[in-house]
Amino acid sequence: MDKSIPHLHKRRKGKTLADLIIFVLLFLPLTLHSATVDGMSYLKKIETRYAKVENFRAKFTQTSRAPGVVQNEQAKGIVYLRKDGKFRWDYEKPEVVLIVSDGQTLWIYQAEDKQVMVDPRFGKKMKRFPYTFLSGMQNLHRDFTATIKKVGDRSVVLELIPRKQLKDIRKMSLTLDKKTLFILKISWVTFQEVETSIGFDDIDITSKIPDSVFHFDPPEGVDIVRMDAQ
Repeated sequence: MDKSIPHLHKRRKGKTLADLIIFVLLFLPLTLHSATVDGMSYLKKIETRYAKVENFRAKFTQTSRAPGVVQNEQAKGIVYLRKDGKFRWDYEKPEVVLIVSDGQTLWIYQAEDKQVMVDPRFGKKMKRFPYTFLSGMQNLHRDFTATIKKVGDRSVVLELIPRKQLKDIRKMSLTLDKKTLFILKISWVTFQEVETSIGFDDIDITSKIPDSVFHFDPPEGVDIVRMDAQ
């Protein structure tokens, strides 16, 4: 993954967003073990809350900040996740970028550049990892230490430190809704001190998401790049 996110060449932006999202989906929910009773208690509550969640839809805001860069990079859109590993991230601002997978193929569509990157082997790569965002919520108690960083009237922030080194993650934090136990924000810091956060709003876990949401047919006239051939 390119570490200097705000300095990416424009044509790599979609791939970088894809790397970031795939990284979150595959590595973020890897499992936790709490160093404190309170931290462990919240992690257990998260596991229970997400045990029966099969579908997840929400608006999201993604913000990244790198050392020495004054202006943060921000993007907004809608995310769709299913426990079977299917996902779709619709970036609406500042540019239209779509990152979607049906569990087998990955498509990354950059509307402004009229380009689609396709990885038909993505499903096999996913099988190397035991968790995705929703299924991984059932095992948040083994690989991190967790402490309560902040408690507000409506939310609580947990700071997570990897017990074993994860790929490029130095520490993470989860912001939870105290009442619903939904994860409202995921934040992490790399060893290069790049800070990234993804906040969720208008969360819906009750509506079923059809398979069609996780399929993409490239528009006519776009440049198709096969990622497995690179």
